[in-house]
Parts: sequence; C-alpha cells; structure tokens
Amino acid sequence: MKRVYLLLAACFLIAVLAVGAGASGYIVTIGTHAAGNVIPWYGASADSMRFQCLWLQSEIGHAGYINQVDFETSSSTAGTFNECRVWLCHTTKTALEGTFDNNYTGNTPVLVRSSSSFAFPGSTGYVSLGITPDTFNYNNTDNLLMEIRWNGDSGSSVACYRSAQANARVFASDHNATSGAIQNNGQCIRLHIGTMTGVAPASMGRVKAIFR
Repeated sequence: MKRVYLLLAACFLIAVLAVGAGASGYIVTIGTHAAGNVIPWYGASADSMRFQCLWLQSEIGHAGYINQVDFETSSSTAGTFNECRVWLCHTTKTALEGTFDNNYTGNTPVLVRSSSSFAFPGSTGYVSLGITPDTFNYNNTDNLLMEIRWNGDSGSSVACYRSAQANARVFASDHNATSGAIQNNGQCIRLHIGTMTGVAPASMGRVKAIFR
C-alpha cells in the first residue's frame, strides 16, 4: 500500500514538473496565404540579408515561451543560408518602418538562433527555424518582431508564403544594413508557444529518490 501512495506521489510530482517545463502550450498559425515570396531567403540574387517581420498581439493571443517558429515553403527548392541568426523581440509597432533598430521600440531583441548554416530541405510545407527553446518569453501584451540575418548562401532562393498584412516586413540585401525597404505584406508563420520541451533530468532524480 505504501508503494501505491509513493507511486501516486511520483506521478503528481512528474505532472507538476512537466507543467513547469511548459507542458501546456499552443500552436498558433498566423496569416492567410497571399503568394509565395523569396524574401528573406533570396539566395539567387543576394549574398546576405537583414530582415524583420511583425505579428500583432491580436494574431497571437497567448503568453509563454516561443519554442518553435515554422516558415511555410511554397516551393520545393532546396537552399542553404550561412551564418544564420534569429532574434525575437517585443515591440509596440503596429507597422514597420525602414530603420531596423527603431522597430525594437526600446526593447532588447533576444537571440534565439545562431548557427553556421540553416538549410531548407527542398520540399513544400512547414520548416522549423530551429530556435533555442525556453529563451524568449512572449508577454501577450506587445506585438512580436522577428529579425533574421544571414551571410553567404548556396545560390538558391526559397519561396515561403506571405500574407496580406500591410507594412509588416522590411528587408535589405546586406546583413549589416541599418535600413531597408518596407514591403506592403506580412509573413505567414506558425508559432509553438509554451510547448513542453521535456522534464529536466534532475526532475527524474527527484522521482527516483521517492522509491529509495
């Protein structure tokens, strides 16, 4: 009987720890397909890129850690983009302006990916940017800004779906640019918010200790 109580206690502890790790979560798909567009993955014509896109709080609707960001490709072209870095940032902007740093509206962007390269596999559908989970905690009060920079590529452009949202993208074909061209459209995206990334290894040690 004692072991039954211990087992129930262990199950309860795992559930609590899982909630702490973000077990409850949401998958939010933003944007209605307008057309495919190769910005920011413009490798056929650009050697580097600085790109920002904006989503409104009303489109997101949930607070929590943004653990995964998925682009939706509209073409089956493969492409590799070097020195790929991704930031997420709170912003009060409702439309982007051409000066990149002004779009932060005084907030500090959080680096969620920095890698030697990022590759599209050459198929249509969702492709994860592979950001680091449990890094950017979205407050569901401000709007959300994403910034992507890459430098060097395989020479191919990869088209992803954009939306009809006005003035929600800005880009420059230079990863060090301070300003860029505003696009009168938005970016279709899928966000994974607060989804479980796994119970910490130390947690299982606590569970094992119950049975000792």
